[in-house]
Order: sequence, then structure tokens, then C-alpha cells
Amino acid sequence: MLRRKLALVTIALLFSTLACRAATRLIFPDTPTPPPTSTPLPPATLTPTPASNANCSILASRILDDAINFEFDDEEASEKTLLVSYVATGDVLSKPFDSVVPSKYADEQNDRATQTEIWNYFTRLIPPEDRAFVAAYAIVTDGSGNILASVAQNTSDAEDWILEVDILDATNKYVLTVTLLHEFGHLLTLNASQVPPSVAIYNDPESNAIYERERKACSTYFPGEGCSLSNSYLNQFFERFWLDFYDEWQSIDAEEDEARRDALIEKFYTKYEEQFLTNYAPTSPMEDIAETLTFFILTPKPEPDSIANQKILFFYEYPELIELREQILSRLCVEFP
Repeated sequence: MLRRKLALVTIALLFSTLACRAATRLIFPDTPTPPPTSTPLPPATLTPTPASNANCSILASRILDDAINFEFDDEEASEKTLLVSYVATGDVLSKPFDSVVPSKYADEQNDRATQTEIWNYFTRLIPPEDRAFVAAYAIVTDGSGNILASVAQNTSDAEDWILEVDILDATNKYVLTVTLLHEFGHLLTLNASQVPPSVAIYNDPESNAIYERERKACSTYFPGEGCSLSNSYLNQFFERFWLDFYDEWQSIDAEEDEARRDALIEKFYTKYEEQFLTNYAPTSPMEDIAETLTFFILTPKPEPDSIANQKILFFYEYPELIELREQILSRLCVEFP
């Protein structure tokens, strides 16, 4: 069985939550953004001879294990600070837009080499056609050992997305790899071809009345950005694996006290442990499918001997996702000697 147990506090550090609705949508200035600079960043290149399938499979599992076992020198979380933002056009980033930041983050803000290498690594891992809607990239921090990365809708277009990475936490390549794959799981399952965005929510993200109206009008799974298509990966996953206890989970999700909600989620996980690959997965159906996609990419095909493993096998029902897995693995396995 491929299920992994991770402490809630640990997995929260490794795999960030999807940014709540549009909470990070105000990172770019309202003035028109100039096009990418005429001098592009170093292109994403691949070694022409990838590792063998057997060796690659072993390496991928090792990456996941090493990421899980990595320990951060964490500190108390602080408010998220935007250091630098970029507009992304394909693989190419615009000139950086620096924010006004505390002096203690000056080195990280000026570290263009690390910033661009993180972006280039993301573009080397994920095929271009599967990230075409990523239109912005931001370097942020909330202190060491907290949220490593997140994704959210862009400010200028509801169908475009932002990738945010905490530069303080991106020092370990194994952890960064697993986190980027988890965040890609959100991008794969929440983009407009899967969840057409609600214009009303996008235009007024703070309105609970609009949010509730859109949610109640949705007959499929409602992740927050819009109503998922009936045949979307997320809705199909939800209907197969979450319907039996979704009402129970919703009563937990309604808890406003964060510490109490975390405790209730931990109890929920204990009750349904055999159905989840990690104890971060029951945070929501969105996190569950992103966690599962990460295991789908990085671990061998399992036996259907548990619901947790059946979730991995869910992705094998889609030929395009099997092909995507092979593409990502071939790209991944040239990154590690």
C-alpha cells in the first residue's frame, strides 16, 4: 500500500493549500504590464538521453520519500510578503517588479538567479501545453518553514493563474519538486477547461452572498472558483470518493476556529485513514486530488487493495494523464544525476 502518514503540521509545510478563492489576487500593479523583456531567460532544456524507466521509477519514489522526511528549520509564520512578481509568457518572464519589503528580505528579493531557476525548473518539469494558463509568477515569503508554494487566479483574467513560491523554503530540491507537482495538481484540475470560473465571484471575491448563490446553483462539485464540469477530473474524483462522507466533512469545514478545524480534520482522517494517501488530503477534495496526483506521478502503479490506492488508479483511466505522467517523469529524471 502506498499511503504515507505525515503529521498535519509537517505536510502543511510541504504542500501548501490552494490560495483561498482570490486571496492573493492583488499582487500586481493596476498599471499596464510591459511585455516580456527582449532578452529571455535561459531556455528550459532537457538532456536528450533520459534515464531508463526502471531507474526513473526508483528515483521518483526516492524523491517523494526524501521530501517527506525532510525537516525544516521552521519559525513562527508571519504575514505573507510579496518580494518580486513577474509576468509569464510561455517560458519567458518579464522584467521583475520589486515590492517594498523589510530590509531582512533584501538578499532574497535581489536573488534573481534563484528566482529564475525555480521558474525554469517548473517549466522544465511541466510540458508547455499543460501550463499555458500560468500567466504570472511571484516570489513571496511568510518566514522559513511555512507555506512553500500556492496557486491562485490572476488579477487580470479569471482564466489565468499565478504560481507563488516562498524563496526561503525552496532550498531543498526534493521538497520543491514534490510541492511543485502538488501545485500543478491544482492547476490541472482547476483550470478553465475543468472548472469554468464564475465571473461574479471573480469580480467580487469578498461577497459571501454571491459565493453562496453560485455554490447553491451548482449541481456538481463546487471548489470555489466556479462550478466544476460534470466530466472534469475533480468532479469525477469527488463523486467516486467523497460523496459518502461529504456532508460530515462540510460540517467540519464550517468551523471558523482554525485550531479546532485542524483538530476535527485530524479526527476525520483517523476515522477514514484507509481512504487517504496522507493526512493532509482530507483537508478538502481539492487537496485530496492534488495529493493523489503527486503520488500518481512519483510512485509505481499500485494494486487496488485500498480506497487510497484506488484513488491513484483513478488517474490511469485517462490515457492523456498516463502520457502526461510519462512526460513529467522523463523530464524529472534528467534533473537528478
